[in-house]
Amino acid sequence: MTHWLTVFLYEARQQFRRQAYLFVTFMIPLLAVVGFYGYQVLSDMDEDGEEDAPRDPVTSEIENAGTIIGYVDRSAEGLFPPPESERYETDPETCIPPQNPDGGTYVITADVIQRVSSPYCWQGAIHAYPTLDAAEDALADGEIDTLYLVETDYLETGRVVQYMQGLDLELIDADQLFESYLIASMLYDVESASTYGRLYLRLRDPAVITEHQVSTAGTTTTDDDEEGQNFVMVYGFGMVMMLSLLWGGGYLMQSVVQEKESRIIEIVLSSVQPVGLLTGKVLAMGMLSLLQVGMLLGTFVFLGTQAGDIFAGLGDLDIDMALLPIAAVYFVLGFLMFGSLMAGIASLANSMRESQQFVVVVTLPAVFPFFFLTFFAEEPNGTLAQILSIVPITAPLSMIMRASVTAVPAVELALSILLLIGMVAFTIWFSGRLFRVNTLLSGNTPKLRDIPKLLRG
Repeated sequence: MTHWLTVFLYEARQQFRRQAYLFVTFMIPLLAVVGFYGYQVLSDMDEDGEEDAPRDPVTSEIENAGTIIGYVDRSAEGLFPPPESERYETDPETCIPPQNPDGGTYVITADVIQRVSSPYCWQGAIHAYPTLDAAEDALADGEIDTLYLVETDYLETGRVVQYMQGLDLELIDADQLFESYLIASMLYDVESASTYGRLYLRLRDPAVITEHQVSTAGTTTTDDDEEGQNFVMVYGFGMVMMLSLLWGGGYLMQSVVQEKESRIIEIVLSSVQPVGLLTGKVLAMGMLSLLQVGMLLGTFVFLGTQAGDIFAGLGDLDIDMALLPIAAVYFVLGFLMFGSLMAGIASLANSMRESQQFVVVVTLPAVFPFFFLTFFAEEPNGTLAQILSIVPITAPLSMIMRASVTAVPAVELALSILLLIGMVAFTIWFSGRLFRVNTLLSGNTPKLRDIPKLLRG
């Protein structure tokens, strides 16, 4: 165990000279923060420009549509006359929202909603056609962007057929615009402004649905836009942990193999015991990988808590700070386990090509939980997630992904850590037996049948 500190310091210096390590550890977090706030500044500038001309939500929907819609009304009742029909108010002042003399946002009252949502105000944005053939000709000539056919049984079935020329992402809001027009047409004869306003706004957003997901274990969870956040949390923490473990272990393997290829290992072993060499390398790569994962996770946590300022649909990620110590514990134990295994594999190989033949034995179990990403996001306390977070070889990544979205029972957490500590002790012993002078100096790669002999010494 002598000289392990010398090996530790040497490996740390070597790692800080690697441009790839410096880029991932420091430049990626810096670029992420700069990009995040750069996007925020641009968004604020756009919002400042829009504040110069305040609009109510109903009028702005019409003015900013940017899509010319055509429709054919086949409903038996003739529910939807053209916007220019005599049925509707023909005073152009109808469509002008009240102006606030102070330049601020005015109060939207029921009377304003009834007035500015009049079908008359949709002239220029929506065109009615007497027949489907005439409407299709207009669509083919580019006079309209999309076409809707209101079926004869609309009141009974609500069936409306849309026609368009190929896939066009600019038509993504066309359905909502046409639905608003249909609502305004059907409510036009409602005399009470209060009743009209309530019905119009409710029909535009007819239901606020809260999903209750029942897991296979029988537990019920409520989904209030949490599914998207859970996926982001699981993916973010899982990806950072997985890449850091594999990068750190890969650098450790590369260090051992390069020293064997260049025969520097023969000089090193003249003054350093194999176990001391293994200890120094694993601790150095572990500490530097911990710094790397700390920088990446810290950036992810910081940007996640600020995300609601820009991405309103996502909202601020609710990140429990108690997760960070758990992440640190599992990363350290996970790196000791996978790092020791990779060092042991590297001691058996004489080149990077040979080492790649064995590395899948370590990397596949390490990334295996990532194949079940959606299970961890949707059922973090399900049977599969519980098993993968307790089995030592899959626990480091599984427990981090699971703990990022749910509170893991203390008993399961303690059991997982104890089993993982036992696995770490075994892998260190296993790699230590392989990481010996006769293995490091051997010029031939041992076969699988030779490994038991190496372990017995």
